[in-house]
Amino acid sequence: MLQFSKPLLLLNLLFSLLVLSFGYHHLAAENGLLENLQAMFLLLGAIAYFRLAAYSDGDGRLGWTGTGLLCLSFFTREVDLELIPVFEHIGFMFYGNGRTIMLLLLWSFYIRLVVSQGRVKVRLFGLWSSKYIRYLCLCFLLLVIGAIFDGKLFVVKYAVLFEELAETNAYLYLLFPALNELCVRHRQSLDSTDILTIEGEETPLL
Repeated sequence: MLQFSKPLLLLNLLFSLLVLSFGYHHLAAENGLLENLQAMFLLLGAIAYFRLAAYSDGDGRLGWTGTGLLCLSFFTREVDLELIPVFEHIGFMFYGNGRTIMLLLLWSFYIRLVVSQGRVKVRLFGLWSSKYIRYLCLCFLLLVIGAIFDGKLFVVKYAVLFEELAETNAYLYLLFPALNELCVRHRQSLDSTDILTIEGEETPLL
């Protein structure tokens, strides 16, 4: 995680410098660059986690599906989909009461699926002992920090910037496990292919 955090820290310092020193306040504004990055991270995360779920089974599939739903939920919260022309007729499903109903249905279906599989306590313990749990914990901690700035619990001059930076970092940490897992599986697939190729070359012809 430390190796991953160093370039992220530099990126945060760069955005802070651009806003605080050069006055590029539009970067942290509504629908600005930071919010667009958040949307991109969440959309990529949803796609990546659902892809992992499709190639997994058992507890792995449940875990990846739940995290994909989490990304999708955050995505519908961060993006004003009703403003996009292609959603002009179905946009009511993605904001306000429509979004709430849609997410409730999706999460209800998911929770029912988890419960129907049984061993809920064992699965929760398995989630807590996952190698990626620290990224999820850090994601939620950053989201809490962002909510504190958004709620103006403290009087800070550049609260909007710090809120958007906290959320951007949170969603990037949420995305990282999916990207890392996909890379690991891709390398394993390549290694398996190489082993099969070598074994095939070494097999004597009869």
